[in-house]
Amino acid sequence: MPAVRDDEWTVAESYALADMEEQGVSPKWLEGKWLNVAEDMALIPENNVRVVEEDGVVRVEVSTYLMECMRGF
Repeated sequence: MPAVRDDEWTVAESYALADMEEQGVSPKWLEGKWLNVAEDMALIPENNVRVVEEDGVVRVEVSTYLMECMRGF
C-alpha cells in the first residue's frame, strides 16, 4: 500500500478536549480505538490513523483507504 498523501485523510471523529476529559476519555484511548479498527480491516494501523489536537479540539483522521473499507467500497 502506498504512503497516505496529505489530501487522503478524512475526519472520522472530532471532540472538544474539555468534553473528553469530563467523560474520562483521552486522545490516546480514542486513537487506540481507531488503530484497532484499522487492524481489523487488515490495514497497517499506524499508516492509516492519526490524531490531531489543536485549539482545544481533538480530531481523529483516517486515511481514505480506511474510510472506504468502513463504507464497504
